[in-house]
Amino acid sequence: MMTQEQLRNRRSDDMKHVMSSEQGRRFVWGLLDQAGVFRISFTGEVNSTIFNEGNRNAGLALFNHVFGTCPDLYLKMAAEAEKDREANHGNTTPESDPE
Repeated sequence: MMTQEQLRNRRSDDMKHVMSSEQGRRFVWGLLDQAGVFRISFTGEVNSTIFNEGNRNAGLALFNHVFGTCPDLYLKMAAEAEKDREANHGNTTPESDPE
């Protein structure tokens, strides 16, 4: 049986492994984007706003884990996402594609 510290270390190692590749960073950025981490949750309709906030809260947990574990790779991921956005006319994920 693993101790709590061993489980935390394994979780951190897992995140570092995912974030060590461009594909992993792109995948994590897509999750953060889909969760609405980088936009306002308010829609003007109470239930939609509450739903968006719940989704955003899950994304913020991921954001905190990524940034707390490997801040340098988070910054690299953000820079790569910005380059993708510029190259793809504002779209960084298939979900944001208007077509």
